[in-house]
Amino acid sequence: MNQQLELLIKMQKCDDIIGEKEKLKKKLPEELNSLKENLKKAVQEVEESKKLLEENLKAQNLKEMDIRENKDKIAKYKNQLLTIKTNKEYKALNSEISHLEAENSQIDDELIELMEEESQLRKQLKEREEVKKTAEDNLKANEDKLNKKIESVTAEIEKVREERNSYAKNLPRSIIKRYAALIKHKNRKAVVFNENNACSGCGFQIRPQLVIEINEGNRIISCENCGRILVAKPKTD
Repeated sequence: MNQQLELLIKMQKCDDIIGEKEKLKKKLPEELNSLKENLKKAVQEVEESKKLLEENLKAQNLKEMDIRENKDKIAKYKNQLLTIKTNKEYKALNSEISHLEAENSQIDDELIELMEEESQLRKQLKEREEVKKTAEDNLKANEDKLNKKIESVTAEIEKVREERNSYAKNLPRSIIKRYAALIKHKNRKAVVFNENNACSGCGFQIRPQLVIEINEGNRIISCENCGRILVAKPKTD
């Protein structure tokens, strides 16, 4: 096989590896960001539960204050009943006492609802704190590991890139430029195989005469449709 073709095939193998490792390099930070976002969301939900619980307890305190104030008024009015001289005043004061007692009964019902809500909020807060703890543990366990993996993959990419470039040094500049353009614009596939007399890059049918020349491997032949460099598929044992 033509030496230039052999070098181009080796370069394509390197770029295939680089492509896969680039995908991994992109995926790893996404995994790390996902762990961070999970923790961020968990923290926000814990804070939300705490805020709702705080508001609930404040509302309960206000209701309890209202009940106490009403009870104080009821006690005061009942004492006044002992000194009332007219029937009209007695009825008016009794009516006010009844109103305050009814109001307290309603506040009691509202207070019970708030207490039930408090119980649910405390349960929710506990669950969310457990989720937060899990998110913290996951981030702690994986952050350093993922960062090291990112560094490792970056180093591997650089090593393979250097290998590819060492092959490129033995090729004419025009071929390197053509190869680089194909890598950039043809989904990182510059060199493809003759697959059952069709381009494995785009599926275009190869003319019989070109099939013969591709199999001979004496010169660089391009797909007439996509422009990729066509080579014979290696024989498998």
